[in-house]
Amino acid sequence: MLFEIFCEYPLLFPRVYENIYRQMMEKISREEIIGKASDLKVIPTLNGIVEKVFHVLGDNNTSFNDLCEIVQYDQAISSKIISIANSAYYSRGVEIFNLQRAMLTIGFDEVRGIITCLMFVENILKKLKLKEQDLLTLWRHAINVACGARILSEKLLIEDPPKVYTVALLHDLGKIVFFLSSDRYSELLKAAVGKGKSIAELERETFGTDHQEIGHIVAVKWKFPADFVNVIRYHHSIRGEDQQTSLIKLVTAADRFTYSINDNSTEGFILEKEKLAIRAEVEKIMNFLQLG
Repeated sequence: MLFEIFCEYPLLFPRVYENIYRQMMEKISREEIIGKASDLKVIPTLNGIVEKVFHVLGDNNTSFNDLCEIVQYDQAISSKIISIANSAYYSRGVEIFNLQRAMLTIGFDEVRGIITCLMFVENILKKLKLKEQDLLTLWRHAINVACGARILSEKLLIEDPPKVYTVALLHDLGKIVFFLSSDRYSELLKAAVGKGKSIAELERETFGTDHQEIGHIVAVKWKFPADFVNVIRYHHSIRGEDQQTSLIKLVTAADRFTYSINDNSTEGFILEKEKLAIRAEVEKIMNFLQLG
């Protein structure tokens, strides 16, 4: 009970809270976290499909046929896309059984987003056997950032919106390792919000590393595109303007917005105006994936 009070009101007990939390986490070393990241494996539905899909989604020149060529042989993804095409949101009153027709009905950009979500949730998050609540915490935040970053890309005419959406969806990849390493990691996330402190900073204080570094290890191992790897590695880092790519700037701005951090920049203004649209998009995606 006492610990729950500390979690709920960390500002009232800052030093005590930090000491107790540090004691809970001290058994997990930096080396153990990095080792777990290095050993993390994705179990694809078919050999190499995760790697191939993320490679294609990271390419601005991806075509409808490129996507269809990869997913047509995966029964789980194909059936999900056909199911979505027949849902009330997309259905035109004619039942669809063909994958290509289903993809055309949904639309190319929407299909890219749906495939990304399916690959990430079904082939990574669920197969790593995250706790349901941890999965929802990670996934809802990822979707919020992805939707926000894509809107910024569209409004500011920077980068390719579907590519921005995909990389934003993956930006917190390193948190998976922390969730798998500690039953208390979700409480560390709450502490960061309650104290108005960067989660990356709190992770470094507790574990000696953060989800950027850990995510970078995983992203390199899983052979993500270089642009994706950089966003995963630097989306919380303070770097000079000349060192920040447009992808990193978009994802960082959307990430800050989800934590309600005051942002008087152009990006912050745009996201504030689009808040309701982002919320509606997140709920639609959560419903598609049948997540709470």
